[in-house]
Amino acid sequence: MSTAESVPENAPMDLSHHFNATSRSRNSNAMKELYKYFMTPGMTNLAGGLPYPEYFPFDTLEAKIAPATRFIAESAAKYHSLPPKPSSSIFSLFSSKPAPTELSEVPKTEHFSIPKFSVGHTGLDIATALQYSLAEGLTPLADFIKDFAINHLHGGKIPYASPEIVLTCGNTDGLSKALSLLAERGDNMLVEEYTYPGGLQTAEPLGVGIIPVAVDSQGMLARGKGGLRDVLENWNEWEQGKRPHMMYTVTVGQNPTGGTLSLQRRKDIYKLCEKYDIIIIEDDPYWYLQYTSSSHPPSSAPFKGPDGKYSFMEAMTPSYVTIDKSGRVIRLDTFSKTVAPGCRLGWITAQPAFVERITRIGEASTQAPSGFSQAMVFELLSTWGMDGWIKWLENLRRLYEERMVMMREVLEKHSNAVLHFIEGDSIVVKKTRVYEFDSPDGGMFIWVRVLIESHPAYTEYTSTLGHSKLDMMTNLWSYIAETQLSMPCPGWTFAPNAEIREGKSAERMRFCFAAINENQIREATERWGKGLQDFWGLGAKDIDDWGKRPESVRGGKEGVVSLGWTGGMLGGC
Repeated sequence: MSTAESVPENAPMDLSHHFNATSRSRNSNAMKELYKYFMTPGMTNLAGGLPYPEYFPFDTLEAKIAPATRFIAESAAKYHSLPPKPSSSIFSLFSSKPAPTELSEVPKTEHFSIPKFSVGHTGLDIATALQYSLAEGLTPLADFIKDFAINHLHGGKIPYASPEIVLTCGNTDGLSKALSLLAERGDNMLVEEYTYPGGLQTAEPLGVGIIPVAVDSQGMLARGKGGLRDVLENWNEWEQGKRPHMMYTVTVGQNPTGGTLSLQRRKDIYKLCEKYDIIIIEDDPYWYLQYTSSSHPPSSAPFKGPDGKYSFMEAMTPSYVTIDKSGRVIRLDTFSKTVAPGCRLGWITAQPAFVERITRIGEASTQAPSGFSQAMVFELLSTWGMDGWIKWLENLRRLYEERMVMMREVLEKHSNAVLHFIEGDSIVVKKTRVYEFDSPDGGMFIWVRVLIESHPAYTEYTSTLGHSKLDMMTNLWSYIAETQLSMPCPGWTFAPNAEIREGKSAERMRFCFAAINENQIREATERWGKGLQDFWGLGAKDIDDWGKRPESVRGGKEGVVSLGWTGGMLGGC
């Protein structure tokens, strides 16, 4: 049989010309190649330099975990009826426990214990989890994730043959490995004009140029001024260097804008990426937190249908990988927003050739993610089963959406300032809009545009005193943080270049509704609104004097409530 005849009809395209020279030269770890023999019955291992597991100082790993239905039990009367007992799935490799039918049946916690050796234990044991392992990750966890990702997250719709996954230490690690695969010094990478700064910090030290693409309330524009087609059609290699062959994008709950790309927009962008041969790095830590009306299944929809499909998953806006006929998408997923960031655990979904090269990168860098994290997360998922895991995701979405609505309502309440002017012998009262925002379609953030140019002192502060818009917004941010102890994340943090930093992003602030409790969300947002009203009453000299305060009297306030940071690197993945 010829090579051509052995290739499946729907095989992904050979895109290895995108691999950089380092990636092309990587070989597999010769010692790791021996690992497959270690599991042969009766095989005595005299080859591998593996520590003796009896000497590991951990005898068990134990935890008390939330039941998958915890949030249903806590608010079922207000928000949800309990799901029906699940039918068997024709897709899932893992069985699930029946959902409880009465609130009294829901335990507050469940306990599991991972033994050192797996005598009578069906999951991972310590001897395996804490030993050296393959960069792909521990097999039981990798199998669960592959089943979830391919059959449920992407609904069995990835159009090319044999998609693969490989575990990562979260999405920042996933992006680092994707760039280690693709990027050469002097390359350029497309990003949204407001973008997650961790992506920039990963790419720029590699000598990769950052090319912003205009966005709207959904996310990246395919057409129009500054959109993807405009950028690519008008690319001048003599002036701008190499045409970009990579795109980094957050498509659901975009960080920081909260936009979610529609399927049609994805198709338009994907078509351009095929035309110009661009690899899409799709970073979607917020995929499960979609708030569009179309992402909510009808109330009459069953939790899971007879075909094993989950209504929650099926209603979601699909990923680029579901339309990826050529195999040019590297999809990054993480447990950071669904379990905990400290797990440092995620995965990449991509065509086999990409995954194989990324595995080689992992062998020479992180190796496998932490065995502690893999063991604990696997035990959590296997205790819940696939039904429980997806019910957990569904209820996380509801909880974060409630928080978003709460913050949105408070922001709407304070979006106008009441100003008083003296005109002759009269006091004139004027109501003016001071900021605007779009309700986010997903994620953890509300992206607010302060209408700073409508401030009564703006012209005097910028034209007469010679300051910039960014200067005024910096003073506004620090004034509210220090007088009201409320601190969103300044928009210039998300600017990919100086022009955007000084211009459009200078007017913006990112509010996070995820990191603090509900009372703090309401109170801190109220205080921010009050601080903005007060700032709107300051004159140009007042603002100038505020910015000239000695460093010794700036900041350092106790009790500041952050509405901007979600922890780590500005809500890192």
